[in-house]
Amino acid sequence: MARNKSRPRKGRNTKKTANTKQAADAASIGNNANEAPIIEGRVEETKKKKGTNPLEFFQQVRSEGEKVTWTGANETMISTIMVMVMVLVMVLFFFLVDQVLRFGICNILPISCAA
Repeated sequence: MARNKSRPRKGRNTKKTANTKQAADAASIGNNANEAPIIEGRVEETKKKKGTNPLEFFQQVRSEGEKVTWTGANETMISTIMVMVMVLVMVLFFFLVDQVLRFGICNILPISCAA
């Protein structure tokens, strides 16, 4: 038997009660219903960042560069070879596609194809 999904289960808090409470709080804060509620809390001031001089900057860059885990020579070599192989595969693919299209166009259309 299918349940009615619009009705909440027993014992669960629903958004309806939370929204009603928020509406009552908002109404009690201001006299006007359209007036925005007052939010209390501490306002944090935005601080201007202190500029660093170029020497400090490059020291920070160097220290961050030392934290990086760089790839080893073996991994770099393998990646380079993989890229070269993929470039070769793509060159061959586009060469074959170009030749097939050239052959088709030269034989179908009545134009002279210069070699």
